[in-house]
Amino acid sequence: MKITKQLEAKLALRFALFLIAISAFVYFYFVNSIENEALEKFRYKARVFSNYLEQNPRIFSEGKFGDQSQIIKLIELNDAKYLALEDSNGRIVDAVNMDLAEGNFDITTKRDESISQDQQVFHLSLPIIVNKLEIGKIYVGFYALDTIAHLHKMKLLTALISLSILLLGIIISFFLVSLSFKPLSKINSTLDRSIKKNKNIKIDYTGHDEIELLADKINSVLMELDISSKRVESLNTKLKGDFKEKVHELEYEINQKKQAEESLQASEEQFRLLFENAPIGMVIVSPDMKIKSVNKSFCSTLGYGKNELLGLCIDRLFGIDTSKDSIFGNKKLDAKELQNSSSNQIIVKKDNTKIQVLVKSDTICDHKNRPKQHIIQVLDITEIIRVQKELAIALEKAKESSRLKDAFLAQMSHEIRTPLNVILTSVPILADEIGDKDNDTQIIISSVGSAGKRLQRTIDMILNMSAVQSGNYKADFEQIDLAEDLHRLTAEFKSLADDKGLKLEFRSLTENPVIKLDSYTVNQIFQNLIDNAIKYTKKGFVRIAVEDAQQDKLIVLVEDSGIGMSQKFMKNIFTPFSQEDIGQKREYEGNGLGLALVKKYTELNNAILGVQSKKGVGSVFSVTFNRDANIAKIEDKIEDQAVGG
Repeated sequence: MKITKQLEAKLALRFALFLIAISAFVYFYFVNSIENEALEKFRYKARVFSNYLEQNPRIFSEGKFGDQSQIIKLIELNDAKYLALEDSNGRIVDAVNMDLAEGNFDITTKRDESISQDQQVFHLSLPIIVNKLEIGKIYVGFYALDTIAHLHKMKLLTALISLSILLLGIIISFFLVSLSFKPLSKINSTLDRSIKKNKNIKIDYTGHDEIELLADKINSVLMELDISSKRVESLNTKLKGDFKEKVHELEYEINQKKQAEESLQASEEQFRLLFENAPIGMVIVSPDMKIKSVNKSFCSTLGYGKNELLGLCIDRLFGIDTSKDSIFGNKKLDAKELQNSSSNQIIVKKDNTKIQVLVKSDTICDHKNRPKQHIIQVLDITEIIRVQKELAIALEKAKESSRLKDAFLAQMSHEIRTPLNVILTSVPILADEIGDKDNDTQIIISSVGSAGKRLQRTIDMILNMSAVQSGNYKADFEQIDLAEDLHRLTAEFKSLADDKGLKLEFRSLTENPVIKLDSYTVNQIFQNLIDNAIKYTKKGFVRIAVEDAQQDKLIVLVEDSGIGMSQKFMKNIFTPFSQEDIGQKREYEGNGLGLALVKKYTELNNAILGVQSKKGVGSVFSVTFNRDANIAKIEDKIEDQAVGG
């Protein structure tokens, strides 16, 4: 009995170890299969982007996506989180959602396949190969929270199933072992009982007869049975292992074939959707140049129905092309010329009208590198070429208009200023000749002088505005004492303010009024502002103040108690030739250019012009200067404005 129990325990232990090995193999096999099946979806989606970029290699040469609408649409369709392009030198040339890629350490670590630390994104890296050369790489990140959660769930479920199989197998193995050894135990027990029952009988038979022969035969049979049983068990164990191995191999081959079929079906469906819904015309041509398939855009461009084009020879659609890089021209198409070519062509529509198109063709080859079919993309550029021609004509007209404007201003400056200078010079002489005897004549002469000066100011403002807008004015930045200049300018307007009975004040509340500015334009700014303040103030005061402002700035305030402005007019206050009081009977003279020039001059000095006003109360104009203004940047800004103008 003791020997039987030991044999039973050893056999049960071996079965348990065998079941543990089988359970571990089942767990790792199915977990690996589940992971590959889940991750293959992301690899397929990534190949969609690589296929698209291999068909558009110009993105790498241009260093950008160009029109990102198609790539963004692909990203949305494939549930991608970001996409980044890397050229052959390892530089990132362009990306969509680059900040998300860098935040997940995918671009910086250059990993081929990985899952982000937050278990939400699956990263992939694929090479872009064009003409058997790797021109760069793509890095793609996909939303994978659900997939990763599903993988964890399936791993736990597989582990639970494997553990259940193991426990059940151990229980069954112990039961089978016990059941197998039960007859032997019963025989041993029976023999023991027989021996015990006949313990007083000694079988000590030494004779050579049938009993001894039978005993020997029984022993021999039992020995042979034991040997045969062991052989059978060994064969059964080996047969089970071989059978399970063959079953697993068969299951693996079936799964691989199923995955290949699903991948092919998905790829074909993806191509069909892209082909049918492409915004440009696409044609699939057989090696003998017959049209096999066309999309909606191509039919719409040419005006044909789909059935009218199928089976038609492709060269019948193309007219005579005058471009030097023509692959069609007026000759019959050659299949070799369609391989990876691009050119401008003339194509004939159904109504016999000709349009200009951009043609891009690619060839798909079989495993022996023989052309299987050609894919031709056609984009109608007739309207683009027409618009380009119109833009060229418009540009020439604009240049001519600018030249005529400059010539006109130069001519008017000469033709008006020359006689005007003679008039203004003659007015004081005539006034001295007439003297105080003829008051009426003196009034007329005074009016002529005032009108002449008014006309001269108008001409100066028009020419100054033209110089600023055209970029012909060259600023000369230098250190100036702004308080001193304003004090001098205030003194010049003192007599004009006294004639109107106005109180003209100037205050300097800064310890450092020296700042780097363009002296002429700054003088023009405050000359216009002070002149306007006095002109539009009937009674009260005009105050000029310069003081420090926050963030190392200097601010000049010009305040008056004049007529003020309405909120409606203040929207157009800096528009050239705009005035609140318009018409021939307006009360105040002016051409509406003063504040427009002030605005331009403040921008030229990198200053900020502000205004607050209330009708019937008065106005406050403020000009804020930067003490640390970068003069180089200001000059670049002036040049850019001149080029833009």
